[in-house]
Order: sequence, then structure tokens, then C-alpha cells
Amino acid sequence: MAPSDALRSGSGSGSGSGPDGGQTVPLLEVRGLTKRFGGLRALDSVDLMVATGQIHGLIGPNGAGKTTFFNLVTGLLVPTSGEILLEGTSIVGRKPHQVTRAGIARTFQNIRLFKAMTALENVMVGHDARNRAGVLEAVLRTRRARREESEAGRAAMRLLGAMGIAALANQVAGNLSYGDQRRVEIARALGTQPRLLLLDEPTAGMNPSEKLAMTDLIRDVRESGVTILLIEHDMKFVMGLCEVITVLDFGVRIAAGPPEQVQRDPKVIEAYLGHGAVDEGISLTVGNAEIVTLIGGNGAGKTTTLKAISSVLRPAAGEILFEGERTDRLPSHEVVRRGICQAPEGRRIFPRMSVKDNLEMGAYARRDSDGIGADFDRIFALFPVLRQRLRQQGGTLSGGEQQMLAIARALMASPKLLLLDEPSMGLAPMMVDRIFEVVREINTQGTPILLVEQNAQMALQTAQRGYVLESGTVVLEDEAAALLGNDQVRKSYLGTA
Repeated sequence: MAPSDALRSGSGSGSGSGPDGGQTVPLLEVRGLTKRFGGLRALDSVDLMVATGQIHGLIGPNGAGKTTFFNLVTGLLVPTSGEILLEGTSIVGRKPHQVTRAGIARTFQNIRLFKAMTALENVMVGHDARNRAGVLEAVLRTRRARREESEAGRAAMRLLGAMGIAALANQVAGNLSYGDQRRVEIARALGTQPRLLLLDEPTAGMNPSEKLAMTDLIRDVRESGVTILLIEHDMKFVMGLCEVITVLDFGVRIAAGPPEQVQRDPKVIEAYLGHGAVDEGISLTVGNAEIVTLIGGNGAGKTTTLKAISSVLRPAAGEILFEGERTDRLPSHEVVRRGICQAPEGRRIFPRMSVKDNLEMGAYARRDSDGIGADFDRIFALFPVLRQRLRQQGGTLSGGEQQMLAIARALMASPKLLLLDEPSMGLAPMMVDRIFEVVREINTQGTPILLVEQNAQMALQTAQRGYVLESGTVVLEDEAAALLGNDQVRKSYLGTA
């Protein structure tokens, strides 16, 4: 059985014709969608249409509002205003499970599987959205409950086979590689029999061969009759796969159309590709023993600033001085050799490599074997769990453990300045507290830190000084304690009056 046939037998199919079939009603239509969080407008009057049978891309810089859009469509958030129509019928106000039963399924940016359950059991959970037997019937093991469970198991196996991982059906999901966990998550979503599948960064953390396999898989899903709307930061992947692309920036739709049109759009080039991303110029300093934090709303320029310091992006103007010497004209690997190391947003570990190999990659440019050995001991003192996971693949670690690994990998380069980008992203509160305890300990041991963190309160409680960015400009600069008590900061970023 071809993958698309297996998928077709386990998923729903949309009505209407394919992308070129001349249908009159789009599968998904969003009109004037707006979402405010206090004074922050995350989405502002966004319009978007997805035709049946289409692979539609939603792109934009970090903080553009893409995941917020998904959360609104799937009922996790309620719009401030606007309409969300599925085949002409409003789904605004429906609960997430009601949206799922209407025919919309999704995956998440950070994989959310039941780690202690098998791959098969995870996919069977998706089928539960279509079961009729209730909790009592399941407990009593009625004939209908047993029949539906058996049918769900067979359908789940077909989906795992279509994903190419049927042999892993009885493996615990938490022990699978990152790429295989992503496939299980897609299979679980398809188990709900969707007409529209929302994929949030499906290739995040994948190597080139895994991305090629994911391209084929998404096309097979479309061939099975499921329409695709996906968020993705890999532009080569998006441009080669999607038929239509919508671009968001600061919550506003700035472009929409076929890939070749979007690629040439001046607004997209400026907003997404980084030209002039920090428009007005930023001035900041980090002292020898300091933790300095950058806070601000989504799209303020925080991550762009770190990328410029790391030479991942080249500044359009200005200078970056480290130990009195300019580094803004150096390639990024030379910046690392000089002593500036970054733990990037989203962790970006090597998922198929072991914890040990990931750590050794951090020390790749070093030649001091004694110093490397001492840093291994230092890291195991900071993160004891990494010693226990030393032979385990990085992609099978929990989110908190992956964040520890990302920070530890940066420390293995023996940095004179450590750049941390959103270390608390996607972590449980207890893990956030632990990560920030380690951040303070790293600084106490003598490493200065420049910290970007969306959790402004935690960042200001950790740092000695801080800068507040808005639209690429420093609007406030002060001691962290003073910023923590500043009325403007508290209202805008801490959610308090």
C-alpha cells in the first residue's frame, strides 16, 4: 500500500476540489482576526484563505504572531475580534475538542507527546476524538468500547506504517529520536481524521535528510485528501513545498501569494530576511562580572541583537567591540574563538547525536584537553542529569534537559561572554526556576551573561542591569531592580499595574 493510500484510510477528506479545482468556498477563511494581550496586539486584522487541497505556508520573523494564529484557529485562544470560518461556518468560540471534531488538527512547535506511552498508544489517542464510547463504557469494557479500541489500534498501525515507523509502534515515545517523535505527533494528529492539518515548525531540529523525508511525507498527507497549513522558519523548505505563502510581521499580514512573488516582495525582504531588523541602532554594554538582560515585546529586536553579536547577522551600521576589539566584521566561528558563545532560542541541539557528542561539539575549536576535561566536570556539577544521560540521543531528552544541554554545549567552548536566548521557552515552572539557578551559578563562577528572556520578571530578578527594547530601539536602561519597579515596564511587560 502506498503511503498516501495508508494515510487516506486513516484520515478525513475535505469537500470541494483541489487547489486548482475552482471551488467557491475556501476550506479555511479568516477575516480581520485580531488578538490583544493587554496593550500588546499580537494579531491585527489578519485575513487568510486556505483552499481545499492546498499546502499553504505561514511565515514571518520571531514574534510575528504565527503560533498565536494557530492557537486562535484551534480554539486554545479566543479572538478579540474577527471571524474564523471552516467551509463557511464560524468556529469562533468552540472548545479545542470541538474544533478537532469539526476537522482541524495540529502539531506543536515543541513536541507534546505522552512520553511514557508507546508510539502506538499516542496515535490511538488521536482516534479517541472520533470514538462514541464514553468513559463509563471504556471502564466497563462494553462491546462498543472494545470494538472502537480495536479499530483505533488498526488505524494507528496504518498511520505509523505510512510514517515509516511501524517497527517502533511498541517503543516508549520518550525514547524515540527527535525526528521519529515528530512523525508520531503527525500520525496522532492524522488519527483525528482532519480535513485541515496545522503543522507548527515540522522540521525544527531535523538534519537535511530528515527534512527531505518530511517534504515527501507532507506531500503524501496532501495526496490523501488533507489540506495543510504550516509554520516553518526554513525558507528553502517552505519555498520548495508550499503553493501559497502568507507573511506576518508584528501581527500584520504584509504579503500573500505564490513563493516566487513573496520572495521578491520588498516588505518581506526587510521584515523576514533581516535587512534593517534593528532599525534605529542599539547601544549596550556588558561588564566583566555582570548578567545583563534584554527585554521587550515580540519582534522588538532582542534575538536579532544576539545574532549580530554572534556574527550570524551582519549589522548594517555601528560597531561591536569585545575586549576593546571590533568583532562585527569577523565570521561567526572566529567570534566563538574570541570567546563569545550563544545558546540559541529553541535549543538547536543535534538530536541524533549523543549528549556526549553534543558537548564535544561545543569544544570543537579547543585544543586544551586538560581544560576540556575540567569543563566536563564543571558541567556535570551544574547539570548532574547530563552525566546520567551521557550516551542518550539529544533528541530523546525532555525539554528541560535539552535546554540544559544547549547551555552546557555553549559552556564547553569556554566562553568569556555567554549569550542566552529564551532559556525558559516551553519549560514547566519548576524547570524554569532550576535553569535560572544555574544561570546565576554560571555567573558566580565568573562568566558574564547577556540574557534575552520573554519572562521579564524572572529576567530582571536574575540580572544586575537591563535594557528595554521596542521596535529595534532601547527605550529604557537601568539597574534591574529599578526596571522591575518601573510602572511602564510593569504594565507593558510584567502584566501588572
